[in-house]
This record gives sequence, structure tokens and C-alpha cells, in this order.
Amino acid sequence: MPLAFLTGGGSLIGEGITRQLAARGWTVAVTDINLELARKVAAVAGSNAEALALDATDRVSIDATVKSLISRYGSIDALVNAAGGMRGLGIQKVDFAAMTPAVWNHILDVNLQSALHCTHAVLPGMIARKHGAIVSIAASRGLRGGAQASIYSAAKAAIIVFSQALAQEVGPHGITVNTIAPGNVEARWKTADSDETRSPLGRATSGDDVGRAVAFLLSDDAAHVTGSCLDVSGGTTLH
Repeated sequence: MPLAFLTGGGSLIGEGITRQLAARGWTVAVTDINLELARKVAAVAGSNAEALALDATDRVSIDATVKSLISRYGSIDALVNAAGGMRGLGIQKVDFAAMTPAVWNHILDVNLQSALHCTHAVLPGMIARKHGAIVSIAASRGLRGGAQASIYSAAKAAIIVFSQALAQEVGPHGITVNTIAPGNVEARWKTADSDETRSPLGRATSGDDVGRAVAFLLSDDAAHVTGSCLDVSGGTTLH
């Protein structure tokens, strides 16, 4: 079975991605800084997933994880960069003028640098095999920006444009690179009646909505799709 390396896997988005990929015959390495959450998510896929503790901002740990996965599975066929967020990190919305460099660096580390490091770590193996797929979870804020989420918006916008550029670089090696921009997504810290659980379709974007989009971008049906940003927002973005 092909192997997908998933970061930020302990989230509800991570759970949806894991469930949808496992149902389609993927083995998923569910990584998260919180191993307990990663284990709970991996359990939804049974023997098709394993949980690993990983700080996706720590390059030494990333390199060790990539080396271990390749040693045990032979290759990493897909990377799904889902590590990210802001309030899930305990960071509240605030005007940029009131933000400190330490806080915005933390947001950039988790939402941008983690994807850069993980992508850089898996690319040599994919290039050598002339095969692979990379999907990064962006956000609607990366397409339109949002007040009191300026750095988060900037990080997600950077992921989208980085992926467009990288798609052109690695396409000749048989590697596709795409992003997904969810809208108001279910999250463990949100309440059911929050404004952030609504969309024109009447509900929040679920982890499974995102998971199905990831599964499509990793499938043969998307073999000629690269450099794209797929809007999975239930109509909240309309870009």
C-alpha cells in the first residue's frame, strides 16, 4: 500500500484525512506533537495507520522521521502538510499592532515553516523515484485575508504561492503539488453554535470534506492536477 506522511494529524482535519485515505488503500503515518491525539486518530484507520510523535517545526526530528518511514515502508508516496492553526495553538485573534514578534514567529513556524521543512525533507526521495504528491492545507484566510489574523493569513497565502512555484520545479520529476483552502472548519476548540461553524451550505466544513479533497488530489483522477488551490469552504470564500 502507498504511504502518506501526515503532519498535524491529531486534529479533526487530520482525522478526516486519515479516515478517507485509509478507506482508499493508503497507509497513513499520523504525526502530531500530541502523541495521544495522534493515536486516537490512527485508531480510526486500524492497521492502515500508525501514530508518531513529531514536532513539525523541528527539522532534526523531521529528518529522523522521514528516514525511519523510508527505512520501514520503502518510500513516502505522499506528504500532507496539515500542521497549522492559530487559536488551536492557544493564540487569540488580535490586531497586528498589538502582536509581538515572538507570537507571529510562532504562527509562521507552525503554519509555514513546518510545511517548508517537511516538503524539503521528502523531496529527495520523491525526485529519485520520479513519483510523489504533496498536498498542503491552506485556509480561506490565505485567499482573502482576515482582520486580527494577519500573520496567519500571510502564512497560508505563502503556502499557496510556494506550492504553485514548487509545482513548476518538480513537475518534470513526476511530482504534483497542490493546496486545499478550507473555510469554517470543525475544530476541537469550537462550539457547535459558533459563527465559525456556518457556511452557505448550512454547516461547517468537516474533516471528512477535507479528507475527500486530499484523497482526490492524491489519486490517479488528479494525475494532471498540480499547482492548484482547491476551495473546500462550503461557499464561505468565493474566490
